[in-house]
Amino acid sequence: MSKKMSERKIHLIIIAFVTGLLLGINFSFIASADGPAHKYLDYFHQTYQIISTEYVDKPDNKNLFYGAIKGMIDSLGDPFTRFLNEDSNAELQEMASGKFVGIGVEIALKDGEIVVVSPIENSPAMRAGIETGDIITKVNNEIIKDKNIDDIIKSIKGLPGTKVNITVMREGFKEEISYDIERAPIKIDSTEFAKVEGYDIGFLRIKTFSNDTTQDVKKALDFFNKNKIEKLIIDLRYNPGGLLTAAIEISDFFLEKDLTIVSTKGRTDGGNASFYKSLSDPIFKGKIIILVNKGSASASEILSGALRDNNKAMLLGEKTFGKGSVQKTYSLDKDAGFALTIARYYTPSGAMIHEKGIKPDYEVKAADFPESETEELKKISKDKLLNEFVSIKTVYNESTKSEFKKFLQSRNIKISDATSDFILKREIEKYHKSQIYDLEFDNQILSAIDKLKK
Repeated sequence: MSKKMSERKIHLIIIAFVTGLLLGINFSFIASADGPAHKYLDYFHQTYQIISTEYVDKPDNKNLFYGAIKGMIDSLGDPFTRFLNEDSNAELQEMASGKFVGIGVEIALKDGEIVVVSPIENSPAMRAGIETGDIITKVNNEIIKDKNIDDIIKSIKGLPGTKVNITVMREGFKEEISYDIERAPIKIDSTEFAKVEGYDIGFLRIKTFSNDTTQDVKKALDFFNKNKIEKLIIDLRYNPGGLLTAAIEISDFFLEKDLTIVSTKGRTDGGNASFYKSLSDPIFKGKIIILVNKGSASASEILSGALRDNNKAMLLGEKTFGKGSVQKTYSLDKDAGFALTIARYYTPSGAMIHEKGIKPDYEVKAADFPESETEELKKISKDKLLNEFVSIKTVYNESTKSEFKKFLQSRNIKISDATSDFILKREIEKYHKSQIYDLEFDNQILSAIDKLKK
């Protein structure tokens, strides 16, 4: 298995996901200019000559050409096609490693707006209250509309211990919500797994698809096989994606040899239909339900589509994010290059993922609140009452639940005891390592268990 995985790593053209995670580098590029392009190249050359000889101050050649390349790339209007200077290249390598400094939030450009794909678990962003689907409107009170996504990422990141103000619009809210968030080092543990207490069912949460994820998933599956667990829940909720190689290798753990995992289709010969197939027989052959939601993107959608379309798993939850374009990186020198969208991903059945997402077989909400409580919950979120009540020392027990109900009553908030307990537990778990699954409130896990039992 390890030899075949190594061979695949050598031969796969590594492709990029999310906000530009590198999956490979191509050191050559093809220049083609049919007909009219020569005229515009002449315009460019004339402009450069005039600026370099006539401009009042001596121009910096590097800035001139970097700016020209960036302008050409920006004109495509594709947020995932972007110029990679020294800083951008370093950031991409940092993200692929699973270690970086910031607030811990994955963002993407969708319909012209900067959308939170997912806050990273136990990150400053999650603890502050940032949620999947939030639209970021300001960073440090500066409107970010029409700004380059690289510049936005740079303004959000910073030195550990410093703060950044993030303003968001949230569905169902008329007013914007503002958060002061302290930056910190972020380390993503790619997986968690356990046997579900009281059931012969395994639970595997994949948080991201990074360099270590394939081996981490292999360890989990070895544990389930050793303990004769033949039913499995794979949790991909709020997983923003990562490396294509990891998604393909993990799909291989569940599929018979030569089954299609994913395909890509583009316009040029380099981007035209490519099919990625499983290389060996599965190491886990049991029944599987995959949990997905609107925070499941890119590599998560690849794994979900591969297993569902090959009748190896059913999907349960909510429709996925819909991020499935293929980026190829081109190196201009050792410090600079660019990522170019050359194709889009398709599931084995031929369904396009990009901007469409994947609809689950069983649509189940994570939690159901009475409609009458909607306005009260909005007030709790807007006034940040959970942040006010919960600290890093708060524990979830009967005493705390009672105190929280009294706290809400003092603020004239009227919600059911079950809703009060749920939102309190969810907030406390942002600070404390708890059991990796919730059998008290998580409707999606409970529904998955029910279906696997049958």
